[in-house]
Amino acid sequence: MAAEKPPSLLWSRIMLAAGFVLLTSLLAGAYVLAAAREEGMEQQQHIQAVRASLRRTMLTIQGAETGQRGYLLTGEKAYLAPYTRARSNLAALLRTLDREVEDPQLRRNLPELRALISGKQTELAQTLSYYDRGDHATAARLVRSNLGMRLMERIRALVSAMLADCDRNIAAEQRKERVLSRWVLTGASASALAILGLAVLTLREMSRRHRIMVRTRDELLASSEALRRSTERQAMLEEAVRQSRKMEALGALTGGMAHDFNNMLAVVMGNLELLKARLARGNHDVGRYVGYALEATRRAGELTQRLLAFARKQPLHAVLVAPDEVVASTIEIIRRTLGGIYSIELEQAPDLWKARVDVNQLESTLINLAVNARDAMPEGGRLTVQTANVFLDEDYASGHAEVTSGAYVMIAMTDTGQGMTAEVRRKAFEPFFTTKAAGKGTGLGLSQVYGFIKQSGGHVDIESEVGKGTTVRIYLPRADGEPAAVDAIRPDRTRHGVPRGDGTTLILLVDDDIGVRVFAAEALTELGYRVLTASGGHDGLAVLDAHPQIDLLLTDVEMAQITGWELADIARQLRPGLKVLLMTGFTREATERVGERIPGAGLLRKPFTLEELAHRVHALLSEGPSLPPATGQAP
Repeated sequence: MAAEKPPSLLWSRIMLAAGFVLLTSLLAGAYVLAAAREEGMEQQQHIQAVRASLRRTMLTIQGAETGQRGYLLTGEKAYLAPYTRARSNLAALLRTLDREVEDPQLRRNLPELRALISGKQTELAQTLSYYDRGDHATAARLVRSNLGMRLMERIRALVSAMLADCDRNIAAEQRKERVLSRWVLTGASASALAILGLAVLTLREMSRRHRIMVRTRDELLASSEALRRSTERQAMLEEAVRQSRKMEALGALTGGMAHDFNNMLAVVMGNLELLKARLARGNHDVGRYVGYALEATRRAGELTQRLLAFARKQPLHAVLVAPDEVVASTIEIIRRTLGGIYSIELEQAPDLWKARVDVNQLESTLINLAVNARDAMPEGGRLTVQTANVFLDEDYASGHAEVTSGAYVMIAMTDTGQGMTAEVRRKAFEPFFTTKAAGKGTGLGLSQVYGFIKQSGGHVDIESEVGKGTTVRIYLPRADGEPAAVDAIRPDRTRHGVPRGDGTTLILLVDDDIGVRVFAAEALTELGYRVLTASGGHDGLAVLDAHPQIDLLLTDVEMAQITGWELADIARQLRPGLKVLLMTGFTREATERVGERIPGAGLLRKPFTLEELAHRVHALLSEGPSLPPATGQAP
């Protein structure tokens, strides 16, 4: 007769089998309850979706009514945007409700809601129709008839009742969910007890597996440490790559600058040495050498201004203008510049908005873009310039850096040229990047356009396809007010002669750079002015105090100890009517508002020519007395 198995082992096996049966039953019950709870939650979500559709429908019809009222009050078409959107959105929202609503009570209300909304749309459309035909009285009577108000009240009441039904359905589903949750909790508790019993029986197996887990843990820790070291090395490599790219970009910028400036310096130095050699031999036929050197310095100044434009640091004289006038006048310059093999078309939008912009820089931007387009069409082609009033919405702004949603004046220039690849388009605004042959371009044209438009608060983008052409669009923020006449704010391009002093006007010149100070003093003397000089702000104040007959203060902006701003402000407190002309070669944002910081003051950018100095000094001295600052401190 076989020996019986030890009772303890038999009971363990019985308990293990019973535990598995119980656990299986509990898990099956929990699954059923969880499925029912999931179904209830889905039903709640469905009701919430219906509720959200009802609220969107209500907000849409309210928005349509608000847009209509705003348009009737102001006559501005922009107010009709919510009404226009509602016309296309309401039908879709009603179809969504018809598809989503399952509750019988809610479905019974849908035909009435659809009829009320249709009536409201009809009332809005009739009112706008009368208004647009000029029959404002009939439109007003229709509004005062309160038909629209009664329809809206019935719509609100019906939507509120439907929302209340939704809330009751949600509450009912939530009560079911709480009951199911209690059952799920009870089942979970029973499962926990069953699991506890099974855990006792599996302790010995766990002890054996514990040793395996410890060994596995040690292996995982070793792998984790190796992974950490690898991640650190990867991060260091990525940082090195980023730094390399920064240095590469900086190298391209400085290399381009060095190349162009060295070329210009070579022209200046070479012609000055030729001039020196000719004069040493007593030959005074040196005019062309002086002209070459001056032309090179002018080009160097233009290069500096282009770099400042890209960096958004150039001083701008922004005024409120009608951009269509600027575009129309610039088109004539572009026609003369491009020549007869190019067809130039202008498509201007009626009632173009106003913008606040530097007219001269805008003209330069348009000419710059036109020249680029010409270079892309060497055999001739068509250039189209378009203007439009546009609104950049939040979706567009979120996809473009530094763009604020709102109303803009858009100027687009489209050519039928070679087009750009995606890589060229991506780099088009980078300084010194050019696809032209050596000597055919500096690579600063589009970067200057980019910097100017950004500094003006606008946006610029490029759309191009190889073989089909390119469109460059610039967006300038809309501004309201009375625009200035374009011809009145352009610089005088037909100035003849150099204005001179009468030998009695006394000018105080303050600059801590001896080279600039000597040149400017000699230039002013040559122009017929008496000149006193100072090498800094403290010396300048002492000279000003000792010579009350000084008529004009000409000072550099960036000086040690006392800046040009501080010197001018103190001088104006001592001499309220003193004329002030500030010079700067390092243009900061503050110089854009020189007239605000020092009322009546002028600005002269370095480098400057003798003619530019003469005209700026003459213009200031010809004006009436300068107004003193409102306070003792510059803003």
